[in-house]
Amino acid sequence: MSRPRLTLVVNNENPCPQNIAGAGQRSWSNQFDPYELKASAPDLWSAYFRARFHSPREVALYCDVSFQTALNWWGAVTSPASHIALLVILTDPDAPAFFEKAREKAA
Repeated sequence: MSRPRLTLVVNNENPCPQNIAGAGQRSWSNQFDPYELKASAPDLWSAYFRARFHSPREVALYCDVSFQTALNWWGAVTSPASHIALLVILTDPDAPAFFEKAREKAA
């Protein structure tokens, strides 16, 4: 059984106008400093976990990780991997607002 394939169709005969909404928007890399984001990630996640949970043990149970891993996140030693970030964003409707506020405070 073959997997479904994604096909991209390009039509160069009808180019998009340059004055579309958002055309002047700067790229994401100009809005966020990737190094600064990576360096501040443990502190951001620690603040989130401390605001959302009562203890590292709750974090470990919720994220299905070891207590030591949750303790590292709690203490801002390390930050979660992408699958944990997805879990948080998809299951906690308040998470995006929390991280947006934290980013605004840092700016």
